[in-house]
Amino acid sequence: MRGGEIWIAAGFGLMHGLAFAALLGRLDLSRGSLVTELLGFNLGIELAQLLVVALIMPSLLALSRNQLYPAVRAALANGGIVLAAAWLAERTTLITVNPLDGVAAALVAHPFIMAVTLACLAVATWAVPGLRNPSPATATQSSC
Repeated sequence: MRGGEIWIAAGFGLMHGLAFAALLGRLDLSRGSLVTELLGFNLGIELAQLLVVALIMPSLLALSRNQLYPAVRAALANGGIVLAAAWLAERTTLITVNPLDGVAAALVAHPFIMAVTLACLAVATWAVPGLRNPSPATATQSSC
């Protein structure tokens, strides 16, 4: 969704913020405790996000240089949408049992499997010369 990244990020942040605010409201924390809990939670989330980016970004950069990248990007995005929709349905009580809890638990319990899988996919697709996007210099030279 070209150009929609800002709206997606804003919506994602808003939904997470609302869910987090609802959770904190139910905990009945004092003001001092609330600040400490909020700071600790946010620092933990940011560190976890940095770790995920550090693990996955090299593989995504390698994948972005071949012809399979659009399909991989769409598959990962659609998987995220399906998981998010199931979580939303569960939290809004549209469903009582989330059938995808096992998938989500496995991803959380084994984050390195996702990173290794993406790295293997990047290496495998890079090993097939026909899948590589030509570099700008090569494309210019071959067209002359």
